[in-house]
Amino acid sequence: MNVLGLHYLLELKDCNPQILDDLETVQEILLDAARKSQATIIDYSFRKFSPQGISGIIIIAESHFSIHTWPEYGYAAIDIFTCGEVMDPLSAVGYIIEKFQSKNPSFLKMKRGLMSIPFESLSHQLSLDAHPPEDKEICERFFLDFITPSSAHLIKAKKILFSAKTKYQEIEIFDTIAFGKCLLLDGRMQSAELDEFIYHEALVHPAMITHGNPQSVLVIGGGEGATLRETLKYSSVKRCLMLDIDQQVVEASRIFLPRWNNGAFEDDRTEIIYVDAREYLETHSEKFDVILIDITEPIEHTPAHYLVTQEMYKLIQQHLNEGGIMAQQAGSTSISELQIFASLYRTIASVFTTARTLSLQIPSFSLPWGIILASDVKDPLKIKANQVNKKIQKIFSSDSLKYYSGEVHASMLVQPAYFKESLSKQGKIIFDDEPLDYTSFDYAIEIY
Repeated sequence: MNVLGLHYLLELKDCNPQILDDLETVQEILLDAARKSQATIIDYSFRKFSPQGISGIIIIAESHFSIHTWPEYGYAAIDIFTCGEVMDPLSAVGYIIEKFQSKNPSFLKMKRGLMSIPFESLSHQLSLDAHPPEDKEICERFFLDFITPSSAHLIKAKKILFSAKTKYQEIEIFDTIAFGKCLLLDGRMQSAELDEFIYHEALVHPAMITHGNPQSVLVIGGGEGATLRETLKYSSVKRCLMLDIDQQVVEASRIFLPRWNNGAFEDDRTEIIYVDAREYLETHSEKFDVILIDITEPIEHTPAHYLVTQEMYKLIQQHLNEGGIMAQQAGSTSISELQIFASLYRTIASVFTTARTLSLQIPSFSLPWGIILASDVKDPLKIKANQVNKKIQKIFSSDSLKYYSGEVHASMLVQPAYFKESLSKQGKIIFDDEPLDYTSFDYAIEIY
């Protein structure tokens, strides 16, 4: 198969009809979208028709953007064709949907070229209905979220909103009966609409509150934007740098999971760089007050595999200001699955003076989940519940937090005897040349 180009076909329904009939606005939206996708604009032409409707085309070095609008139906048909790998068409798609205020967008990505069967490679299809019937299920599909190689969570999906395979991983966004919209990477649950606030508040706030006055924050991973959202609730934060290797996760989340970031991607304090975090830290010297590591499980042969080694945590340590603190999502703390968590804990504890474990229950994850805090100066265990509550009252409005509190801070740090014993006996220190033994497993089972 010889793929020569990618074709994006956008169907934008329930758009703002005034925008669709404004020649200057339509032209500017398409031109801005082309610029955001890093296309090289050669020429363009747009024409308004009587009594209404607009057609336009932008010639780019990589091929073209084109549009026709039907204001009377609130509908626009747009296609983007691109050759080569310089452009980022998905960022243009998200921008166009947002600017035309489409309440019911969908698009199809199609590979074009010298393939044995035309259109055999419909690599991903997206759709988002503005008003799905509340009492009618759209499909009868269950999917298995494999939590570990030996256990899985059976979840009923109403609709597949997004499915794409990128250079780094497979991305899926489902709308489910139990948990609302869910983001899965390589078939594994990352966050769910119903309870994502539990995970993200637990990852961010214990570290931020323990630090006391965070001004510069580094987020590694966190492509859906919710870690950014929680971080930027602190007025003391002047800059938040986010490093994520897969831009398509960010763009898909921006389109289909907008409540996750809640405007954090557009915040003036946010800077996003699409890069391998390990490579970035090895080539930059800047330091941060807080570093939040919100990455996928470190499965073998994935970019995350070398983000949990002793060498990586020494890099993290070097990039923390004096009094800095890091937080790492560290996998399940289930009694049957502590091997990986224990390895991460032992590795982090081999680098930092203080390492503390947090355990909490996240319903969509099925198993109890763990976070590790580490610092050479700060200790979250020394902050009492009433002190945390006083800080929360000073920093946040009454409805800003739905999970984290002084009492929750204290309870997450309390672990049972078997847990402490397991940490002392299980796991190993992870090195670059002795990585974590965490191989991928087959999750591709669907029940209809």
